[in-house]
Amino acid sequence: MNIVLFSSLVRYCLAGAFLVLMIATVLAVRRGKGGLGAALGVAAMLSGGALAAEALVALTVRLAAPGAADFNEYRWVMLAPWGRIGLGLGAGAVIGIVALSWRASRGAPAWRRATMIGLRAGAAVGALVVFLQPAVELRQVAREPNRIAILIDDSRSMGLAEAPNGPTRIERTRQLIENSKATLATWEQNHKIDYYTFSETVSPTSPTGLINNTAQGKGTLIRKALETIRSRYEGRDLAGIVLISDGAATGGFVEDSGDGAVRDFLRSLDTRVHTVWAAREGLKDVAVAKVMADEFAFVRTVVRIDAMIRTTGMPARQIPVTLSTDGQPLRQKLVDLPSGDREVKVTFEVTPPRVGRYVYEVSVPVAAGEAVTTNNTRSFVVRVIRDKIRVLQVAGQPGWDVRALRQMLKSNPNVDLISFFILRTQDSISLVPNDEMSLIPFPTRELFEQELPSFDLIILQNFEFLPYGIGDYLENIRSYVDGGGGFAMLGGGASFTSGGYFGTPVAAALPVELYGPFDKGAVLDTAKFAPQLTDAGTMHPVTSLRYSAGDNLATWKALPQLEGVNLIAAAKPEATVLATHPKLKTRNGKPMPVITAMDYGKGRSLAVTTDSVWRWGFVAAARSGDNGRQYTKFWENAMGWLIQDPALHNLHVDSDAVEYTPGQPVRVTVRLVGRDYQPLPGGAVALVVKRGADPNRAEQVATAKVTVGDDGTVVHELGSAVTLTPGVYRVEAKAKIAGRDVEATDIFLVREGGTELDRPTGDPATLESIATTTRGSSLGPIDKLPSDLELDPPRIVRVDRRTDVELWSRPGLLILVIGLLGLEWLLRQRSGYL
Repeated sequence: MNIVLFSSLVRYCLAGAFLVLMIATVLAVRRGKGGLGAALGVAAMLSGGALAAEALVALTVRLAAPGAADFNEYRWVMLAPWGRIGLGLGAGAVIGIVALSWRASRGAPAWRRATMIGLRAGAAVGALVVFLQPAVELRQVAREPNRIAILIDDSRSMGLAEAPNGPTRIERTRQLIENSKATLATWEQNHKIDYYTFSETVSPTSPTGLINNTAQGKGTLIRKALETIRSRYEGRDLAGIVLISDGAATGGFVEDSGDGAVRDFLRSLDTRVHTVWAAREGLKDVAVAKVMADEFAFVRTVVRIDAMIRTTGMPARQIPVTLSTDGQPLRQKLVDLPSGDREVKVTFEVTPPRVGRYVYEVSVPVAAGEAVTTNNTRSFVVRVIRDKIRVLQVAGQPGWDVRALRQMLKSNPNVDLISFFILRTQDSISLVPNDEMSLIPFPTRELFEQELPSFDLIILQNFEFLPYGIGDYLENIRSYVDGGGGFAMLGGGASFTSGGYFGTPVAAALPVELYGPFDKGAVLDTAKFAPQLTDAGTMHPVTSLRYSAGDNLATWKALPQLEGVNLIAAAKPEATVLATHPKLKTRNGKPMPVITAMDYGKGRSLAVTTDSVWRWGFVAAARSGDNGRQYTKFWENAMGWLIQDPALHNLHVDSDAVEYTPGQPVRVTVRLVGRDYQPLPGGAVALVVKRGADPNRAEQVATAKVTVGDDGTVVHELGSAVTLTPGVYRVEAKAKIAGRDVEATDIFLVREGGTELDRPTGDPATLESIATTTRGSSLGPIDKLPSDLELDPPRIVRVDRRTDVELWSRPGLLILVIGLLGLEWLLRQRSGYL
């Protein structure tokens, strides 16, 4: 403000105060209120003195600084070295002088008493001015308009609309800016306005730049945005921030402003943040809000999966919640959802059938009018590992083969064996009551219904099911194999056709066809024989007793002969015959299978149609130079193949993580070993990347060919040629080892980064807390910015001219002090108070 104009305003105010106080003093005296009249008289004298001082200042400024009209700011300064201490002492002295004058003039008429006190007070004030040496510092300053930062959220949640045909939040924001043109024009008179958009990062923009903004940001990082804006104006002037958002903060921003760290951060911004809520009430959504499951699980052990289903703005209703894997539903539950904004927990239990990675998905159907459909499903990965191989061995009667297998399994520390031997049937003659026997009843229901899914491998050895009431549970065994379990049937007088398995569900899972009850001919042969490997058996993991094919054949020829075999009708077309009888034929004229393997559903089955494999251990160990180790090797291979042990694979492919975000590099390690499980340097491996939960309908998205190094491994980065969008991915690897095809598969998940759409309704409380803590205004869901928002005024950026005008050194001030003292002395003399 111009100094002359300001001086005139002050003078008018003081003159008005002086007149009002003088009139009030006269009225108080005429009504006999001497005390009040005296006080008002003192106040009138002080205002008169101030008026005179202001007039003196203005006169002094005009006389001493003819160019004062060019200055636009002034301030009072004291040139005396006393500082505040001198000011305090001087003020105390003035008060003391006035008090003594009040006491000395008791008894005088009120108007005269007030006049004397006023004159002495005026003189004391004048003396104080000389003592403090005040001056007026005139300055000509320049001010630059400071900045207003308008911070606009353009994350994905701002692209939502609360009603199917309503505007999105970003469209509502554009309209807000359009409606606020008059307000923005008013702000631009004293400020400059900068526009920014933010999601994961902050970017400059303009009102026209918002026209094509479709709000695709993957996060609402409010704290990071405020930090960035504050740092951009560090050392510069910031009038305030206008934050326009739906309040759905992500990235670890704590909404409760009462939290000490958040409160300190907001206050450290040192500027007001005014907030506008861009969302509205009425959004509808059903979402899988959270899935809680262990990252690791044990194979054939129940896994508990808890899913939180959140409903927003929907009426009460019942919906199905589905748990799926490989694109196929595993479990489904009907859930009652209440109305309003609520969460309901749904629990599933599954039993992973084999080792590896599983991608599960929890989903709910899309409802009419939902604002967000991408949160109706949530996928997650569970790594399934093996603790011990859990084996169930059921033998119809004791025998050398039963004993040998049981002893081998019990000696293996990695095997948890449950074995049952049938020592007597219901028809056995007993001389004592059953309750006095040490034998236990055969736990049919516990084994084949309750505990069956917990086993990795089931071995039926010379076991006839009919006498023990197991016929009703054979379907459970078939279903167990179909679901991924391992199953082996060994020969004997009560196995295969002799055990009555023809036409049963178990026969469906066996790799061989059985003779029926009306087929003619023998079902057993007791002659000794030496099994012969087939071409497939030479290289199959079950029958690979040595590394090389030649050594393996020689080893098999050196094995002791077997004795007795169950005769079967034929091997199933999908089965693999590994070893055959040298003389016997099936009904179709092919060599009689002795060892046959087959994949059934997700599981595997093995048929060994003899009960004399124990001879490879006991008989062989009795020979010179033979330790009988081939028996153990055979069953270790068979168990590993039946339970699909990854350690038996020659080709491995493993990603460096189980979950990724779009754009994140995916590195897979390929490892190739030979038949001796030693690194195979220089091996070529073909990679195929497919996207889709269902492996049968997965879409191929990338291919690559890699060559392993000297250590048999190579690391390949996926996604360099194509961007991996969110979804389930499989990496299929293929290679050849000694003419045999080997394959390996890995699975991983690409998930949309962040939790942007987890709570699409937004959170106005977050914006309100930010505004309150920073002394800003929480404007709520407005359609136009108000023009009266409190903003910091522009600050001085440059002082062009400066001069001091001394008031105390003017002769007029000394004359005024002497005149006031003289008038006071004269009045006292005439009143008789001297």
